[in-house]
Amino acid sequence: MAIPDSTPPAASAAPNPLAVYTAGVLLFLFIPVVLFLFVRHPAPVGVSLAAGVVLMIGHRFIARPYMERVRESKCLWCNRVPPREPVELELRAAGGRTVAARCCARHREPAARFFSFLHLWRWPLRLGIFLPLLFLLTALAVSAAGQPAPVPFATNWFKLVVGITVNVAAFGYLAAREHSPVEVPFPVHNFFLLGVRNLLWIFRLVGIWWIWQGISSLF
Repeated sequence: MAIPDSTPPAASAAPNPLAVYTAGVLLFLFIPVVLFLFVRHPAPVGVSLAAGVVLMIGHRFIARPYMERVRESKCLWCNRVPPREPVELELRAAGGRTVAARCCARHREPAARFFSFLHLWRWPLRLGIFLPLLFLLTALAVSAAGQPAPVPFATNWFKLVVGITVNVAAFGYLAAREHSPVEVPFPVHNFFLLGVRNLLWIFRLVGIWWIWQGISSLF
């Protein structure tokens, strides 16, 4: 008589932490590549612009499946696999879709406060990112068409405003409180790639550097 397998399904399906971390880093690298193509725009400008747009749009189609595979296996805040004493954090993503994330027990609170802050300040943050991006992409498109365009100014303005915006997000949540439901006004899959805490440190460091570059370009 065959002996039934007594191994719990969750244990047999436990992911390899190294594979989870590596895939998250590789998927995150799409973002700096896109920023490099937009900010440095190596010649020919039209090719850099087109490649950046394709990567930006296509990224979600591989980042979303990654999120679905790992959202119950690692901490949304610190990226640890598996979370310590895991607790659930229910996120409401775009379109009213619910995403059930996991956090270490002590990391649920900062994660909830961060997303609550993003939702409360969603319009200033959106404008601080998408308006400079639209200005830069328009300038690059005009330049690629062979017409005069303020590409250097648009690039430095993009760095300055986005640098300020991401630092507002990275520091502002420290004074925020959780509001239910916890809504995410930006593509939720990007927060699962490195974990929110690691992402915020990148925001702070790169953002401060961009603020310095943007201000320096004015003088």
